[in-house]
Amino acid sequence: MARNPSAMKYKRQSDQTRTMNRSRKSTIRTYTKKAIAAAESGNLDEAEKHQKTAISLIDKATLRSTLHKNTAARKKSRLIKRIREISQQA
Repeated sequence: MARNPSAMKYKRQSDQTRTMNRSRKSTIRTYTKKAIAAAESGNLDEAEKHQKTAISLIDKATLRSTLHKNTAARKKSRLIKRIREISQQA
């Protein structure tokens, strides 16, 4: 437990950062799942829209140091690859 003022401030800051990071990651997962679900249902226009949103969110999370740049690149690559595979099967 933090006792001195600077440690308490750091605790508050880290709590806020953790909350924002969790929110950003959750939103990325949501749009990724929406894109894949839309592609599987055959709605490629909606899948592309959600894919574009997910990629934008991933890039923003990278800029704000929520995700490492290699992690972001891997997530984007896998998302694009997955949607491409689904669309080719249909």
